[in-house]
Amino acid sequence: METLFHKLEEILSKYKRMIIMSHQNPDLDAIGSSMGLSCILKKMGKESYIFLHSDKKEEYNSSVRQALEKVTNIEYLYPNTYQEKVDEDTVLIILDVHQKERIEYPEILKNISKVIVLDHHIKSNSYIKETELFYIDSTMSSMVEFVSRFAKYYGVNLGILVSTVMLAGMEIDTNGFNLKTTEKTFEMAAYLTRMGADSVLKQTLLKESKDEYLRRADFIKSSFIIYGNIGMCILTTPTCQKEELAEVAEELLKLEYVAASFAIGQLEEGLVGVSARSIGDINVCDIMKKLGGGGHATNAASQIPDKTVKEVEHMIKTVLGESL
Repeated sequence: METLFHKLEEILSKYKRMIIMSHQNPDLDAIGSSMGLSCILKKMGKESYIFLHSDKKEEYNSSVRQALEKVTNIEYLYPNTYQEKVDEDTVLIILDVHQKERIEYPEILKNISKVIVLDHHIKSNSYIKETELFYIDSTMSSMVEFVSRFAKYYGVNLGILVSTVMLAGMEIDTNGFNLKTTEKTFEMAAYLTRMGADSVLKQTLLKESKDEYLRRADFIKSSFIIYGNIGMCILTTPTCQKEELAEVAEELLKLEYVAASFAIGQLEEGLVGVSARSIGDINVCDIMKKLGGGGHATNAASQIPDKTVKEVEHMIKTVLGESL
């Protein structure tokens, strides 16, 4: 990892200004890692800005909105203000996502040619090409873990507020340190705590609205068990987000006797998404690969085009019946 950090530092040293961008509908991992990276870049003596799709905080979920309100020492750019900061000395750093269509503002790629991509998700076929640096480690718990390690390497004190937002982001992406959690994950959680991450403030950030909670609870209520220990949930809304599928799959895994879970929903017209989770006894990666996806033994996903949700449900049941 030190070799990677040295290479990243070497690239950044050539430029004056960095714009940090994450995925659409950013969560605390995206916002927290962006804030942490901004602190590191400022320590390097660079101009640093986080790009947001809107300057209206009410357009974000409650956790992200609180984080943006509390951390006030970071500068932001928006679709109507970023162009004045773009020149040959500007680098776009994309965090927590690597597909062009999923970044906060895809149009920006037409104006910035120097791009760095850093992500921890499963590599997609639609990844951003022609980059200064492209790095994905899908074994890593979160983008916060990566940025924390970079901060430690560079010797940056991230401060109480940013450390708290980052720790909350790490907790969300690991489902309370139950998924994709390694020794390094706990080490970085301890590192953020040593820098002052506030447990009370963290719990405040992790609170969600009643509507969000009840929406997910309704999905869980309609879930069902197949083959004795497989939890399955069909999201019946016209469309849903991949993040929502992941949240539901993770919630299902908390239920008694559930060894693996699958959440299925319509992502957009002509595209169905599946998020799969396992406590370890069942390899959900193998199952998702048979549907054109992939991932890890305990955390995997797939996107299936030109099928209905019902057809995908049947496909999963068939693969499970052949595998178990």
